[in-house]
Amino acid sequence: MIDVEEMREVVRGYRNPCMLIIGSHSALDAWSGARSNGLRSIIYTTRERAVIYLHNAIAGDPDEYIEDLPQVVSRDVQVIGDLRDLSGDWKYAILILDRYSDIVKHVDDLIELEALQIPNRAFSVYVGGDDYCSVIENDFAVPILGSRRLLKIENRGIERDYYWYLEKAGIPYPKSIRYEVYHGGIRFKEPYENPLILKTYHPQRVFERVFIFAADSSDLERKVEKAIEDGYLNEETLKAARVEELILGPHANFNFFFSPLNSIKSWGSVEDYYSKLYNLSLEEARICLANEFLSIDERRETVLDGLKRLPVDVQSKLEEKILPSFEVTLHAMISIRESIIKDVLRCANRLLLCLRSEIPPGIIGSWCLQTIITWGRPRDYGLKAGFKPDFEVEGLGFGLYDSFGENPPMHIPVTQDVALRHGGGTNVHMGIGGQYSNIRYNRRISLGERIGLEIKRAVRMKALDLIVT
Repeated sequence: MIDVEEMREVVRGYRNPCMLIIGSHSALDAWSGARSNGLRSIIYTTRERAVIYLHNAIAGDPDEYIEDLPQVVSRDVQVIGDLRDLSGDWKYAILILDRYSDIVKHVDDLIELEALQIPNRAFSVYVGGDDYCSVIENDFAVPILGSRRLLKIENRGIERDYYWYLEKAGIPYPKSIRYEVYHGGIRFKEPYENPLILKTYHPQRVFERVFIFAADSSDLERKVEKAIEDGYLNEETLKAARVEELILGPHANFNFFFSPLNSIKSWGSVEDYYSKLYNLSLEEARICLANEFLSIDERRETVLDGLKRLPVDVQSKLEEKILPSFEVTLHAMISIRESIIKDVLRCANRLLLCLRSEIPPGIIGSWCLQTIITWGRPRDYGLKAGFKPDFEVEGLGFGLYDSFGENPPMHIPVTQDVALRHGGGTNVHMGIGGQYSNIRYNRRISLGERIGLEIKRAVRMKALDLIVT
């Protein structure tokens, strides 16, 4: 496995780092963030997707007012098939590869160019090599602004996926329901009367996921049989599937950025009171404060979104004809009732401290807590008032209102997914910034721009080694 200290030693020799971005998912946001902070960048993509970046080429200086777009693009952007073809005092490059995974062949050239890989889901999937991201962990010896060893826990079914860490951190998540797989479908040992959801991958498109909702266990058994007949599932995908209780409530993706640079800075009286209030050391308080809450988005999925917009009588008639698919197609910006932010932060900081302890150095840079905000009683979900799972802080409540009574019903953020890299939903904030990051930085700042800012600050502080693995 590529050692963290090895990558830190590499970047200690960097003087003018460039952002290395896989051309998919959230690349335009990251590319824009490079320009906003005066950093060079390399987008690597394939011929099939090159049109996205050729047609939307980002060029110019941080504060340049662009009027003649063709002239600026021709001045600043180089399109190449080999990194050795870069010429002159280049700013932005589009590298066209046969396959995304070919980037591993260019490790030596990337180090010479002082590249920092910005991880996203496409990077894990197309370069990772397998569910354990073995190529990234063992062969891709380029410094990553993020958590190299944490990328794999997003893949369900490995020994310690994110469910394992959510349990360890004491964060509410949907509990799994056991079942048996047979040739024609699945069977539950005991009937389950509450709503369920089955999650697995598509038999033909393994990067896409299949979700089946059901009113109860017998309803799910019937729907699985139909899905097998229609080719949406097979025995192999069912063995890798997870059936869990269906949590009811709105979906929200909370986008964070953990700044190692800010975690070593003093926050003044804010950190003093933070540590006392939550029974944390000053170091832990700084770590939590450095976990910046930037924005919220929600997913719009094909064909589910269209089905939800139909009258309920039409939906019921289509149920036997159409199995809803959940390919993420669009994202929308949303906000949250302000008082619930404290419970989201409670979950986010619990996971942050847990991963820092379990897999040092833990989370670095961009990450996303994907939740359902439901209504329930904190004690039923095992959620205590505090940032550590082994104790709670007296006098701190949950939900919309200050605590009253014994275990009152409140809003509970239930985590359904974790993304420990640049999330795709942050594209909704390109050009306008995240609503929470904007007010804190007093300017428009998207997640891509926040990434670029961290690199720029690290160069100035001579601390690039703190932000990479």
